Amino acid sequence: MSQKVAGELFIPLISRSLCVKIPLPFSYQFYTVEPNTPELAVQQSDNSKLITLSIYSYCMFVGCYLVYNLAYMTVTACIAASFQIPTEIHYWKTTFNIPLWWWNQPNVIFTFASGPVVSAFIGILSLRLFFVFRKTKNWMRLFFLWGYHHGFNLFFGAYVSGVISRSGFRHASNWAAIPVEIEYFIAIGAIICMFLVGFLSVKFFLQMAISQSILVNHKRNRFITAVVFIPWFFGSLTLIALKSPRVTYNEALIFLMMFTSVVPVYIAQRFFYEVAIFKFQKGIEVKWGYIIALALFMFAFRYVLDDGLLIRFFPEVSITWINH
Repeated sequence: MSQKVAGELFIPLISRSLCVKIPLPFSYQFYTVEPNTPELAVQQSDNSKLITLSIYSYCMFVGCYLVYNLAYMTVTACIAASFQIPTEIHYWKTTFNIPLWWWNQPNVIFTFASGPVVSAFIGILSLRLFFVFRKTKNWMRLFFLWGYHHGFNLFFGAYVSGVISRSGFRHASNWAAIPVEIEYFIAIGAIICMFLVGFLSVKFFLQMAISQSILVNHKRNRFITAVVFIPWFFGSLTLIALKSPRVTYNEALIFLMMFTSVVPVYIAQRFFYEVAIFKFQKGIEVKWGYIIALALFMFAFRYVLDDGLLIRFFPEVSITWINH
């Protein structure tokens, strides 16, 4: 037996005829569940749905970052090659085969700013594609939603990480003669922008639910934990392990910076009283093909980029797999 109370809670004082009515910010669903009742089966089914959605979200988080990371390094290498700088792409970073005196203001600014700028553009494109495909499969929607987060994190988060580690994106502002004090103010603004990115994505994550039962108010935190926090936390650990032992301090900070867009999802989810779910499903199960595809992609990423790819534009355009 269940009773729905919309926006208020009745507390008896002396008898059932005398009650205090307390307004609540949400509509709560109260259940009186006996053992082996359909309500208990629904609750168990919801737990299974959350686990499956968490696995989907984890796979899309890791796979999307690797795609963005590869695009980030490729764009950086191509811009550097256009300045006659031979560049190697490795799984942990890009390296430039030139002496320090070869660097000048234009090639430093364009080389180190190109990756973050392209990432931000792809983040905007991913958000647009999320709206276009919002009624399609869950994995596709999650891919574009995480792409939105990764894209802006590789711009705003990369700048904050660069300021802290004195590397990466920060080289562009340093060679642009921006004072250190101004860099700190820009970094603070970047953190605020990451919070806004998280706030704007709250409703989109809630729309990933495949049934209203897993969005009941007391279950919302569990849903956000399963779909947002767990994929970010364990996904970041997976990527650090994939790039170990050569993972850079700057990239580790970039993973940590995404925390600034994850926390607002927890804070703001309580302000959305009603959420329109675009795709209802009675059940959802793990597609092992996606997990196998991700594992193969991770293996190929590490194996191919272990020796690295050498990109040259002069005297002719060439992409060479080093030592092969």
